[in-house]
Amino acid sequence: MPKPPVSVSLGDGGCVFAHDPSLPVGPAPVTWLPELSPGTLILETAPGGFDQLTSLDPAQLGSVVADDADDEGRELVVVDGSGELHVRLHGDQISTRPAILLPPDISFELRLDVALRFVRRLRGQRVKLLPAALRLTPQQKRRLVQLLHAFDVRELGGGPREVAEIILRSEHARFPSVEWKDSHARRTANRLIHDSIALVERGYLKLLRGG
Repeated sequence: MPKPPVSVSLGDGGCVFAHDPSLPVGPAPVTWLPELSPGTLILETAPGGFDQLTSLDPAQLGSVVADDADDEGRELVVVDGSGELHVRLHGDQISTRPAILLPPDISFELRLDVALRFVRRLRGQRVKLLPAALRLTPQQKRRLVQLLHAFDVRELGGGPREVAEIILRSEHARFPSVEWKDSHARRTANRLIHDSIALVERGYLKLLRGG
């Protein structure tokens, strides 16, 4: 596919992005591997002998926005005001005999926090599904959108000037080369490009882990 000219702007009817940033990528939430995301809870069927277990009723958790099955099991995605909780289910009797699997990895404390909130919600307590470390602030969300757009501009052949013009909407992008070189917009655009590459090249894993 030929690359569009980098001079295309959002104001003249064109878009340099591989995807229109005003539109959602798709209707379905993204599924993450449980080992990468402490916001993904793993449920299995409890062993025999455990009585008086709290049954699993997804409606107690929040709004179920996805319920998918594959060869490895079933995954529910539940949302509330704190974000998305992914629940990975392995087993046939989980709805009546749920047990939470908590691997003692580097994210154990976060997984434990998520598990405690999960159980409290099932028991009727109004607590947020996700701890603060796994919630994106509005400022973080805006920053991530900027980074992803900067990465798209770079992938389509753009540079700091295009990032400054299209994403930062800075008039400095039209400065002559001497003035542009020393401008704040150029430094900000270069930082966006640098950080966007780091984000796409596995930097997003730090976000998943609450970093």
